[in-house]
Amino acid sequence: MATTIPNKSSLQNILQAVLATVQQSQNFFYSPQVYTQHRNIIESLLLTELIKSYPENNEVIDQISPFVEIEIIPVTDGYIQLPDDYRNILGTPMIFANPTNTGECGQPLDEPLTPTNFKLGILKSGCRLNSVRIFPQTEVSYILKSTYDFPTHESPIGWYIDSNKIKVCPFDLTKVAVMYARNETLLNYGYIPQPDDTYIYDPTTTIDTQFGSNCFDKIYNATLFLYSAYAKNPDMQNFSLLLKERGIL
Repeated sequence: MATTIPNKSSLQNILQAVLATVQQSQNFFYSPQVYTQHRNIIESLLLTELIKSYPENNEVIDQISPFVEIEIIPVTDGYIQLPDDYRNILGTPMIFANPTNTGECGQPLDEPLTPTNFKLGILKSGCRLNSVRIFPQTEVSYILKSTYDFPTHESPIGWYIDSNKIKVCPFDLTKVAVMYARNETLLNYGYIPQPDDTYIYDPTTTIDTQFGSNCFDKIYNATLFLYSAYAKNPDMQNFSLLLKERGIL
């Protein structure tokens, strides 16, 4: 029977590691509500930093992988609507061009897409993968009037109409592949209060992290830092700014 390897970055494991370091028991001085708040701040900032660094190295790629999605989005009236869970595009959107770059190629895979089978599917299908260059809207008018750099299937362009909607050109494009980081899930540390001002972990009401064990050091260091700041000043509020100022993540 296969065994599940515990996630070192889980809510309970990080909490136990921090409390062991500071030699404190699991009690309401560092309440589940405060700990959950700290972890949600850390999750958001860590994902932001990984997005900024992507694809710097294999470590970053591995750490962000639980949040990476690939969608082939149909073009409607010249636009693509990014998914509801979209947070940031990773790399650039792409189109599947035929080998002569005169039109679009069919979708390379029918199965759910991952960064791995996406690339393999392109090779198997004979399609070319052409990047959609994203420009500021202020530059688009000039590009569309250009006689030497006009958008083609070999060199398509796009520009944001709003935060989750992109206009693409040439206007006969029918679909665009987008690899993106999706939003993190808000965590919740489930617990059962005890009569002696302590609490025990309740996995049945917990919403746990999606970061893996490979993020343990970053999450542990950030949590320990916020615990220490909170212990010195329980009235402190702006923990996000504190982490940014110290460059913890």
